[in-house]
Amino acid sequence: MKNLFLLRHCEANNFEEKKSDHEKQLNENGKKCAILLKNWFEKNDIALDHIITSSANRTLTTANIIFSNYENKIYQKKELYLCDYKEILKVLKLLDNNFSSVVIVGHEPSISESLKFLTSHCRPDLEYVTESLYPTGGLSVINFSVTNWNKIDEKTGILDAFITPQYLEEYEKNN
Repeated sequence: MKNLFLLRHCEANNFEEKKSDHEKQLNENGKKCAILLKNWFEKNDIALDHIITSSANRTLTTANIIFSNYENKIYQKKELYLCDYKEILKVLKLLDNNFSSVVIVGHEPSISESLKFLTSHCRPDLEYVTESLYPTGGLSVINFSVTNWNKIDEKTGILDAFITPQYLEEYEKNN
């Protein structure tokens, strides 16, 4: 079984004078949301084998905050910067089959396109996810009943969970 976590970078500044889109930084809310996601991964004791991020500043910062305990497992790929789902699929198919749990940190619309392409069905309470906008800091958990990453393809995954920083913030307030 393979587990894929599709994560859209956390909230970034919309406009920064004299900075390109690639150089945009997380804003304060984005940093706060990344810490909420970091805490979620830690509380759920999720073991990760490999983390791949776009080379953009906002995705790298998101990954470095959330996965600070996995610094030696974070790899950046320029190809994931503003790519489409086909590029993400290509990267996934080339993964080492010893990896069971992998994270892709990327951008819209490639993250939501990948989710829609890869999932065949989901829990009934998650049906809204593929029809909604994919928020910053949104995290999909997709499970595949395969032993080789190169076997994943269209509609081969099951959406098992969808987490947002807003949900985590609300959960913390009420518990």
